[in-house]
Amino acid sequence: MSDSRLFLFDGSGYFYQAFHAVRNLSRRDGFPTNAIFGFLKMLRKVLDQHQPEYLAMVFDVRGPTFRHKLYENYKAHRKPMPEELRQQIPIIKQMMDCLNIPQFELQGYEADDILGTMARAAEARGMEVIIVTADKDLLQLVTPQVTILDPKQNRFLKRAEVEAKWGVPPEMVPQVIALWGDTSDNIPGVPGVGQKTAPRLLHQYGDLDGLLDNIPRISQPKLRKNLETHIEQVRLSLSLGTINCQVPIEFDLEKLKSQAPNYDPLRALFVEMEFTAQVRALDQERALLGGSAASGPEGESSLGGDTGTDPSDPKATPASPSVEAENNYRAITSEDDFELFLKELKGQDQFSFDTETTGTDPTQAELVGLSFSWQARRAVYLPVAHTPEAAPDGQLNRERVLQALKPILENPEIAKTGQNIKYEYVLLRQYDITLAGIARDTMLFSYLIYGTARRHNLDAIALEELGRTTTTFKEVAGVGKKQLRFDAVPLERATPYACEDADVAWEAAEKMAPPLAAIPEVLKLHDEMELPLIPVLGEMERAGVLVDREALAEMSVDFTTRREALVAEIHELAGEPFNVNSTQQLGQILFEKLGIKGGKRTKTGFSTDVSVLTKLADKGHEIPARVLRYRSLTKLQSTYTDALMALIHPETGRVHTSYNQAVTLTGRLSSSDPNLQNIPIRTEEGRAIRGAFIAPKGWQLLSADYSQIELRLLAHLGKVERLMAAFREGIDVHSATASELFDTPADQVSDDERRMAKTINFGLIYGMSAFGLAKRLEINNFQARDYMDRYFLRYQGVREYMDHAIEEARRKGYAETLWGRRCRIRDIENTNRNLREFAERTAINAPLQGSAADLIKIAMIRLHKALNQGNFKSRMILQVHDELVLEVPDEELERVKPVIREAMEGAASLSVPLVVDIGTGSNWSQAH
Repeated sequence: MSDSRLFLFDGSGYFYQAFHAVRNLSRRDGFPTNAIFGFLKMLRKVLDQHQPEYLAMVFDVRGPTFRHKLYENYKAHRKPMPEELRQQIPIIKQMMDCLNIPQFELQGYEADDILGTMARAAEARGMEVIIVTADKDLLQLVTPQVTILDPKQNRFLKRAEVEAKWGVPPEMVPQVIALWGDTSDNIPGVPGVGQKTAPRLLHQYGDLDGLLDNIPRISQPKLRKNLETHIEQVRLSLSLGTINCQVPIEFDLEKLKSQAPNYDPLRALFVEMEFTAQVRALDQERALLGGSAASGPEGESSLGGDTGTDPSDPKATPASPSVEAENNYRAITSEDDFELFLKELKGQDQFSFDTETTGTDPTQAELVGLSFSWQARRAVYLPVAHTPEAAPDGQLNRERVLQALKPILENPEIAKTGQNIKYEYVLLRQYDITLAGIARDTMLFSYLIYGTARRHNLDAIALEELGRTTTTFKEVAGVGKKQLRFDAVPLERATPYACEDADVAWEAAEKMAPPLAAIPEVLKLHDEMELPLIPVLGEMERAGVLVDREALAEMSVDFTTRREALVAEIHELAGEPFNVNSTQQLGQILFEKLGIKGGKRTKTGFSTDVSVLTKLADKGHEIPARVLRYRSLTKLQSTYTDALMALIHPETGRVHTSYNQAVTLTGRLSSSDPNLQNIPIRTEEGRAIRGAFIAPKGWQLLSADYSQIELRLLAHLGKVERLMAAFREGIDVHSATASELFDTPADQVSDDERRMAKTINFGLIYGMSAFGLAKRLEINNFQARDYMDRYFLRYQGVREYMDHAIEEARRKGYAETLWGRRCRIRDIENTNRNLREFAERTAINAPLQGSAADLIKIAMIRLHKALNQGNFKSRMILQVHDELVLEVPDEELERVKPVIREAMEGAASLSVPLVVDIGTGSNWSQAH
């Protein structure tokens, strides 16, 4: 037997598997890429693990095969291929061409037949054959030389595994199919002969011919009659289920030899598909090969791999080819050179710049260096605080550099460009520099143009806008325990890295400026909303919010005590101790030991997710109710009490969250480190956590919250007369809705009716279905549908708004806010019903939530300006959805309230009034 191995890939099975394994992945223009990406990932795994010397990819072709001529109903019940998958198949085949992987397909035959033919041809040459497939029908091809590799389970299937699965050896698998049938391919088989009966009969009578010859001797009358009646159907099913290994296809082993990829077209394809990581891996592989397209040792070319360098080694150089020879990147380390640079910088009316620091938190990091660029491929780096070992030949004095740069950085007439320039704003405020003249932020450019269709970090922007792969921080500083702080990175590595950041920001801004300008309303968002918001958010981040550490510590102890008590109760109810955090052990207790009905089996046991436990708790089962409570307390403790204590600034005693402008679909701000947007407000524990956010002595916290803003926007956008009238007259809109729906006089609406009306009002904003409403209100579907019908009848305009929102999203591919923000809606045309309906619900809600997000941004900019102009000490410290929280000195409280109200209520002119609810207190819970 030859030592050579041939890997045959079931390409059609691969792209179906990839399509269903990877969801919601598309290019920024909406073209789906999930199957392409999944296919590449699965293929790479096999290539990297097994390094095949010979390989081929086999596909099905559209149109009838010889099996359709035998049986016209063959595969007749199969659903057509999803259009989202069909669009990607030509790209997958193009990718195979770029990878130099031979492809085979033949009209009139299935991929299985080509795989069988090639396997037998290779076997005849003494080769070992590995067929990579999850298709059970191909198990019939297994021999001592032919093995199946199941990519789903990543395991080899040989003769023993086939016999264990089918109950017969591989060569008899078609005979089992002939008797049992195959519903997936619509092979009929014999009625009444199942998975266990078929192999038993074949063993009893030797094989299929022996069984058919001995039908009269079968003792079971029904089985005997079925076999007699369907004997021709059995022969037909055998023909349909047997792989044809005599396909007229060329088998030239030399053409199957593994080759290196064609780098340039493959890279271009990855760039086109926006596969950033794959481009980087390809560039690194090419760099290792000295920039040539030739592979290394024969058969060892892959789609990526380790660069072989250790970035924590001062002598190491990055493998990435992103810093090319024509780049003019240099460090300035002498005072004379700095003076020349300063003179040149002062002559610029715009430039991009970037900072290098000791950490990612700008309220605590120290400045290490600054880089500047105002011309493509040219940049300079000013090192100011590297360690002596990293800068042995000297560097600039930080205080001297910042003093010289201060008037330039603070000059509003000089336009500054940056990537996530808010970081620079917050950092420089530590050094008494208030950055002004912020003109372009490439992160915001990318976000406003492409939304959530792509990532907005500088690496992704460089690749997608400029076709460049950038050097990553890990490549210059290392990873894990060996990772260096940037001040310890040697100048010879730090300089090109830092310069590249400023250069790429400059080039990308130049490239993205025209498409942004082509959409006037989006350009206006950038210039008049997102950019002016940067210093507002920067000051809020700097201010932070004071936290009562002792209160958090007490809560954490209390949560621990209550969790331990719950565990003891759960163990007592279960009759034995077990790990409550183990879903497997919990499932065994609930559904096996206690025999509770309603369990859902998974591959690893029983599902014990929140939906399952909630249903069981609602039925009165005590263990699930306590487990839910236990999990809730665990999350509150880990996410908030313990995490908040760890994030308290050692000098200020405050928590300084970071506000993210380029994350959400609708333009809503999000926050991180810590995330303050999701602290529960309706639970006792959530209110207690908010109570730990406190005002300093002599100050109060003030909460200013837009009242029912999304309902007001619905009334405005949908021109809903009854809703508009209720808001104009200052009537409680939920009571008004209850009065309309339940035919109850407004002054007699019960609390329960108001609660139901509130659920309906807000549920419809999020496109809630009758089923969802019934579940939320604990009523039947008919009642829920009746409530919805009555709602739409009384509130004319709501249904029209919803239908129009869906149609516009389907026509444009995005929803729009009142201020022109584009919220891209994926899957609005998806053939998958669940994905399509989710997209439709998003289309309904996005203009409302997005407009609310835009509104509060306008209010923040107005309020920031008003507070500065009024010389108030009061300052904004938190923003959570529709709420602003301020820190206010006692003596300013009454004077600042009307300023806040005017800034927020005057932020927009709608057909309904904007109303702001204001509350105050010594902590956030009291104020809200």
